[in-house]
Amino acid sequence: MKKLFTLLILLVSLITSAQEEDTKVAYFKNEVSKITSLKMTSNSTQDLETINWKDIRSIFEYNNPEEKIELSFELDLKESKDKFKSAVTVGGHTEEIDSLITKSKKLIKMIIKLSKNYENK
Repeated sequence: MKKLFTLLILLVSLITSAQEEDTKVAYFKNEVSKITSLKMTSNSTQDLETINWKDIRSIFEYNNPEEKIELSFELDLKESKDKFKSAVTVGGHTEEIDSLITKSKKLIKMIIKLSKNYENK
């Protein structure tokens, strides 16, 4: 009985001492993720017409000004007779985001104009 009691106390002391060890976790507080591309795929022109450009600008606000970024927009009218599909991509540096958005707006207007003929068919 003494041996059993001694083994039990030894086992309990080993278990409790094993659980007292601290684990250290390292956190990086200043880490910011970079977003280098944005792709929007749609199956209707209404989605492209209602893009919130301020949100797109805010997506890239934490990037480095010299970071290369890319904006892609795709329209896929699967329901149309001719299965119209078009895509545009503009790229540049984060500091040029305003000009990239302006180019994207112009190209999206062209896609919408082209797709109006195919959308209702």
